[in-house]
Amino acid sequence: MTLVRMDIFRRSSAAPVGKRVCAPLALIAAAMSAILVAGCSSPASSSSASGSSTSITVGLPAAPDALDPTTSSSLYGRIVFANMCQKLYDIDARLNLVPQLAAALPKISDNGLTYTISLRPGIKFNDGTPLTAAAVKTTLDWYLTDPLSQRASELSEVKSVQVTGPLTVELHLSSPFAPLTSILADRSGMVLSPTALHKLGKNFGQDPVCVGPFSFSKRPSTDQIVLVKSPWYYGKAGVHLQKVTFTVITDPSAMTADLESGDIQVADQIAPQDVKTLQNNSATTVISQNSLGYEGLDFNVGNVHGSLNAPGRANNPFAQHPQLREAFELSLNRNEINKVVFDGQYTPGCTPIPPNSPWAVQVTCPSQNLPEARKLIAASGMKAPIHVTLMLDNDPLEIQLGTVVQSMADSAGFAVSLQPTEFTTSLTRAQAGNYEMFQIGWSGRVDPDQNIYNDWYPRSGLNYTGADYPALDKLLVKARTTLNTATRHSLYTQIVQTLENERNIIYLWYDKFVLGLRKNVTGIGYYPDSLIRLAGARVGTG
Repeated sequence: MTLVRMDIFRRSSAAPVGKRVCAPLALIAAAMSAILVAGCSSPASSSSASGSSTSITVGLPAAPDALDPTTSSSLYGRIVFANMCQKLYDIDARLNLVPQLAAALPKISDNGLTYTISLRPGIKFNDGTPLTAAAVKTTLDWYLTDPLSQRASELSEVKSVQVTGPLTVELHLSSPFAPLTSILADRSGMVLSPTALHKLGKNFGQDPVCVGPFSFSKRPSTDQIVLVKSPWYYGKAGVHLQKVTFTVITDPSAMTADLESGDIQVADQIAPQDVKTLQNNSATTVISQNSLGYEGLDFNVGNVHGSLNAPGRANNPFAQHPQLREAFELSLNRNEINKVVFDGQYTPGCTPIPPNSPWAVQVTCPSQNLPEARKLIAASGMKAPIHVTLMLDNDPLEIQLGTVVQSMADSAGFAVSLQPTEFTTSLTRAQAGNYEMFQIGWSGRVDPDQNIYNDWYPRSGLNYTGADYPALDKLLVKARTTLNTATRHSLYTQIVQTLENERNIIYLWYDKFVLGLRKNVTGIGYYPDSLIRLAGARVGTG
């Protein structure tokens, strides 16, 4: 298993290592208790599934949290949402931002402070009520004001939402905000049925109602979610499945076996070691996508009071002697890590922006250089071996990764103690600053701001390292408030160079997401955001 910033991403030896989570763990616990109460969709939705034999079962490596876009922080929740909660905007296979519920990309005023969004006409929520500009305002106001909202920080620059016509809204910003359209192509752009929201409020996740090809039917346990074809969907003629069941299978070998046997038809995040098995099976195949995110190592440099509070200087060798962070990076061989741990299937790299992104910055990553690493250790004044602790997930593949890092660092003069830690506990410790070094990553977004800002800006929830660099902060703010693409690209080149100089995070590789499926399953949309889009899926014979 691995951990992910913001999107809870349990790997269970099968998928990319470590991801951050932005939601406080107490909120996650509350959300998980709420989803045990199963809700039901409208009778019309339920009846449409009851007479159908066209269904599909999708295996997920871990359970989604509450099915409420307001509070959700799980990647697996985003996968379910992709099929029942459409957004104002989306991305296509080439990572272009495209309209979804909106009729066109937003019109942005010359000063960047007003976004005008027109909606597609004739669209209905999955309870039969119409999608209107008033519904968009209701949703965005809720995201901005609900005390438990995880969307409020994403929409922080939006100071008001105004309905200017039945299908037109204006978003008024406090300052220009370049990532906004991409943010509205994720959970912050999911529009909730006002009828369901007014009825359920904070319990919306028990019976969520949005616009989508499928509507929520039931959640009999945390490990199973059932969706049925929506009779209200504007594109229902192109939807071939009558029922979709998401089921949790935490063991990667069991996931592969269930796919081979036909017990499931789609398997999310196939383990690197199982890819060839599925490729060689006449009944199965795989689809792969390079991630929009990154994986690496966090050093606790200044997180002494928690990531949301003022930074200081941590009491560990990496914080007291910055050159040791460079020495540790020079002790590692990115290519060898990829080869030994991931069967060479991932992409080594050293920035938070992956090479498949249009915002990628061309850099030459530092190669392993043990003599130089030893010189930096000697210059620090500390005596080798330097004892440090690496917190990582308590999972076989993660332990293998840790062992490889441990062996490489030992050759330079570091004595690395591995600290396998339960998933949510490691996130709690990271947020509190109770660690020295942490294997962690991020599932990625289209706009580079979303891969960097919250990890590095002081008092951000994902700033586990306690980064506090005024010059960098100015660049980060300037990059997100600049609307010119060429200027932004230049700024991110400067930002990436600054990150490499500070090394609070050593970026190591970019994951490859692998989706397994039966060969008779076609029409699935699978893009670098790793969301499984089933609107056009169908199951043939065989």
